Amino acid sequence: MRVTSAFPIIVTEKLAESRTFYEELGFVAVFAGDWYIQLVWPDCMEVQVGLMKPDHPTQPPLFHGRTLGDGSIFGISVEDAKTAADELLAKGFEFALELRDEPWGQRHFTLLDPNGVRIDIASQDAEMSDEYAKDFLMPVENIPA
Repeated sequence: MRVTSAFPIIVTEKLAESRTFYEELGFVAVFAGDWYIQLVWPDCMEVQVGLMKPDHPTQPPLFHGRTLGDGSIFGISVEDAKTAADELLAKGFEFALELRDEPWGQRHFTLLDPNGVRIDIASQDAEMSDEYAKDFLMPVENIPA
Protein backbone atom coordinates (compact mmCIF):
# COMPACT_ATOMS: atom_id res chain seq x y z
CA MET A 1 0.00 0.00 0.00
CA ARG A 2 1.36 3.42 -0.97
CA VAL A 3 -0.19 6.14 1.20
CA THR A 4 -0.57 9.54 -0.46
CA SER A 5 -2.19 11.46 2.40
CA ALA A 6 -4.01 10.96 5.67
CA PHE A 7 -6.59 13.14 7.37
CA PRO A 8 -9.25 13.17 10.02
CA ILE A 9 -12.88 13.56 9.04
CA ILE A 10 -14.83 15.49 11.63
CA VAL A 11 -18.53 14.64 11.60
CA THR A 12 -20.33 17.76 12.73
CA GLU A 13 -23.57 19.71 12.61
CA LYS A 14 -21.34 22.84 12.70
CA LEU A 15 -20.18 22.54 9.07
CA ALA A 16 -20.03 26.26 8.23
CA GLU A 17 -18.52 27.26 11.59
CA SER A 18 -15.92 24.49 11.31
CA ARG A 19 -15.02 25.47 7.74
CA THR A 20 -14.49 29.08 8.84
CA PHE A 21 -12.26 27.96 11.73
CA TYR A 22 -10.03 25.78 9.54
CA GLU A 23 -9.81 28.40 6.79
CA GLU A 24 -8.80 31.05 9.36
CA LEU A 25 -6.18 28.57 10.59
CA GLY A 26 -4.77 28.44 7.03
CA PHE A 27 -6.48 25.51 5.30
CA VAL A 28 -8.11 25.98 1.87
CA ALA A 29 -11.35 24.28 0.81
CA VAL A 30 -10.96 22.19 -2.35
CA PHE A 31 -14.44 20.63 -2.19
CA ALA A 32 -17.44 22.25 -0.54
CA GLY A 33 -20.75 20.46 -0.85
CA ASP A 34 -23.72 20.96 1.43
CA TRP A 35 -22.81 17.80 3.40
CA TYR A 36 -19.00 17.45 3.02
CA ILE A 37 -16.03 19.85 2.86
CA GLN A 38 -12.43 18.85 2.11
CA LEU A 39 -9.70 21.28 3.16
CA VAL A 40 -5.96 21.11 2.43
CA TRP A 41 -2.90 22.97 3.64
CA PRO A 42 -1.75 25.06 0.63
CA ASP A 43 1.99 24.31 0.75
CA CYS A 44 1.68 20.71 2.01
CA MET A 45 -1.24 19.10 0.21
CA GLU A 46 -0.86 15.85 2.17
CA VAL A 47 -2.12 17.69 5.27
CA GLN A 48 -5.88 17.70 5.04
CA VAL A 49 -9.06 17.70 7.08
CA GLY A 50 -12.57 16.65 6.10
CA LEU A 51 -15.80 17.98 7.57
CA MET A 52 -18.99 15.96 7.16
CA LYS A 53 -22.59 16.40 8.29
CA PRO A 54 -23.90 13.51 10.39
CA ASP A 55 -26.61 11.12 9.25
CA HIS A 56 -26.11 11.84 5.54
CA PRO A 57 -28.04 9.31 3.42
CA THR A 58 -25.08 8.68 1.09
CA GLN A 59 -22.94 7.48 3.98
CA PRO A 60 -23.15 4.10 5.70
CA PRO A 61 -24.56 4.13 9.26
CA LEU A 62 -21.04 3.46 10.55
CA PHE A 63 -20.16 7.06 9.54
CA HIS A 64 -23.27 8.75 10.98
CA GLY A 65 -22.05 9.44 14.52
CA ARG A 66 -20.91 12.90 15.54
CA THR A 67 -17.30 13.62 16.48
CA LEU A 68 -16.92 14.16 20.19
CA GLY A 69 -14.12 16.62 20.81
CA ASP A 70 -13.02 15.14 24.11
CA GLY A 71 -10.33 12.61 23.30
CA SER A 72 -9.83 13.78 19.70
CA ILE A 73 -6.46 15.37 18.94
CA PHE A 74 -5.40 16.58 15.48
CA GLY A 75 -1.62 16.99 15.61
CA ILE A 76 0.01 19.43 13.22
CA SER A 77 3.81 19.62 12.98
CA VAL A 78 5.32 22.98 12.07
CA GLU A 79 8.87 24.28 11.66
CA ASP A 80 8.59 26.69 14.58
CA ALA A 81 5.73 26.51 17.10
CA LYS A 82 6.63 29.92 18.61
CA THR A 83 6.26 31.63 15.22
CA ALA A 84 3.01 29.74 14.56
CA ALA A 85 1.66 30.76 17.98
CA ASP A 86 2.54 34.41 17.37
CA GLU A 87 0.82 34.33 13.96
CA LEU A 88 -2.35 32.77 15.34
CA LEU A 89 -2.48 35.09 18.35
CA ALA A 90 -2.26 38.02 15.94
CA LYS A 91 -5.25 36.56 14.06
CA GLY A 92 -7.23 36.44 17.32
CA PHE A 93 -7.12 32.72 18.08
CA GLU A 94 -7.52 31.70 21.71
CA PHE A 95 -5.35 28.88 23.03
CA ALA A 96 -6.68 25.99 25.09
CA LEU A 97 -3.07 25.25 26.06
CA GLU A 98 -0.51 28.05 25.98
CA LEU A 99 2.84 27.63 24.20
CA ARG A 100 5.12 25.44 26.29
CA ASP A 101 8.16 23.21 26.10
CA GLU A 102 7.95 19.51 26.97
CA PRO A 103 10.80 17.31 28.23
CA TRP A 104 10.51 15.10 25.12
CA GLY A 105 11.77 18.00 23.01
CA GLN A 106 8.47 19.33 21.78
CA ARG A 107 7.34 22.95 21.84
CA HIS A 108 3.59 23.20 21.33
CA PHE A 109 0.28 24.90 21.96
CA THR A 110 -3.30 23.77 21.49
CA LEU A 111 -6.47 25.23 20.01
CA LEU A 112 -10.03 23.90 20.21
CA ASP A 113 -12.03 23.74 16.99
CA PRO A 114 -15.81 24.43 17.09
CA ASN A 115 -16.41 20.73 17.83
CA GLY A 116 -13.99 20.55 20.75
CA VAL A 117 -11.31 18.73 18.71
CA ARG A 118 -7.89 19.60 20.10
CA ILE A 119 -5.58 21.05 17.44
CA ASP A 120 -2.08 20.50 18.84
CA ILE A 121 0.48 22.54 16.90
CA ALA A 122 4.05 21.48 17.62
CA SER A 123 7.68 21.71 16.60
CA GLN A 124 10.49 19.47 17.76
CA ASP A 125 12.85 22.27 18.81
CA ALA A 126 12.72 22.31 22.61
CA GLU A 127 15.49 20.81 24.73
CA MET A 128 15.04 17.07 25.22
CA SER A 129 15.74 15.37 28.53
CA ASP A 130 17.87 12.22 28.60
CA GLU A 131 14.87 10.34 29.96
CA TYR A 132 12.99 10.83 26.67
CA ALA A 133 15.97 10.85 24.29
CA LYS A 134 16.51 7.12 24.90
CA ASP A 135 12.99 6.34 23.64
CA PHE A 136 13.56 7.67 20.12
CA LEU A 137 14.31 4.69 17.90
CA MET A 138 15.48 6.62 14.83
CA PRO A 139 15.05 9.99 13.17
CA VAL A 140 11.95 10.11 10.98
CA GLU A 141 14.08 10.95 7.93
CA ASN A 142 15.90 7.60 8.35
CA ILE A 143 12.78 5.47 7.90
CA PRO A 144 13.18 3.43 4.71
CA ALA A 145 10.61 4.16 2.00
